[in-house]
Amino acid sequence: MNEITMCSYCGCEIEDNVYEVEGEYFCEDCYEDETFECECCGGRFLNSHDHGDENIGLCPDCYDEHYHRCVRCNCLIHSSNAYWYDGDAYCSDCYEDDEDCEDDDGYINDYYYKPSPEFYKCPDEKRVRYYGVELEIDRGGRDEYNAEEIYNTANKGSDILYIKSDGSLDDGMELVSHPCSLKYHRYNFPWFDIMQKAKDLYYRSHNTSTCGLHIHIGRAELGATIEQQEEVIGRIMFFFESHWNEMFKFSRRSEYSLDRWASRYGYKDRPKEILEDAKKNSKGRYVCVNITNENTVEIRMFRGTLKWNTFMATIEMVDSICENAVNLTDSDIHKQSWNDFVMLINPEYKELIKYLKEKRLYVNEPVENEEEI
Repeated sequence: MNEITMCSYCGCEIEDNVYEVEGEYFCEDCYEDETFECECCGGRFLNSHDHGDENIGLCPDCYDEHYHRCVRCNCLIHSSNAYWYDGDAYCSDCYEDDEDCEDDDGYINDYYYKPSPEFYKCPDEKRVRYYGVELEIDRGGRDEYNAEEIYNTANKGSDILYIKSDGSLDDGMELVSHPCSLKYHRYNFPWFDIMQKAKDLYYRSHNTSTCGLHIHIGRAELGATIEQQEEVIGRIMFFFESHWNEMFKFSRRSEYSLDRWASRYGYKDRPKEILEDAKKNSKGRYVCVNITNENTVEIRMFRGTLKWNTFMATIEMVDSICENAVNLTDSDIHKQSWNDFVMLINPEYKELIKYLKEKRLYVNEPVENEEEI
């Protein structure tokens, strides 16, 4: 005897075509009337989850990723058409009509702001790898006064940090560094003071559900040719897939957060296979190793933090992974265990070694863990 399926909306028995949307079952008429197709991703969703307007249907994820609402008229704006002032999005008409926006010289830039990069390294360094950092902070306000305080704490003599608005944050902003060597980040960049200022202004990073710590690696420093760079990038991606459980623990992210903002590609047996698969996938930049940028590779796996030791350990980890990928062959990295890797870490990377011990990831040498912020 065939099981009878009832329409979740009108309650009728569905005799022919059964349509399932978000776990609900619909007859053909209710499917057409009570669900919609997202204009961006093409998926089908319940009308109650439509974040679009009368002209366009949008699922929640696509709205969060690509759209905003004008702070004055509430109209729907694609991110590429949004005008920003004081951390708020405006449509073009409202932006032109608002006299306050005309003299915008604030400290919070719009999400797509990207100045020409300036590269920083210590005087005694020659060839280095450069790392650009994006640190998201939340709960303290998308506030120009706060942004000015943090900006002035960072930029004493050099404009090494700028600040952007980010729609994924509830009430915060994104701190972005110009590309710096690891040594410059450790000894010259005033990250400790910046984090202390952010905490004084009641921001949090780890203790939120929104914040990430993203690290950009300069492609040029991964190989002399594009072919060499891609071989190294493939090995970086292979490392994350091979040691996903350890890196998940290192990241401090939840499974849900990783799946949404920094998902994995899936294990393949060779680095080149993972890279080629990544080039064809449709996840955009919301993957663990984002290769959509022309000049950088972005590692998005890590949760935000205002704890300097954890922050520095994260940059040291990324540098160690890069060093590993540059110096090993595909065959070497395929055979490498987690313990093999940690034994190769530069002993000068004391913050990283301490953090690995805190997380029980360093050859069973645990130490007491300090509170994240």
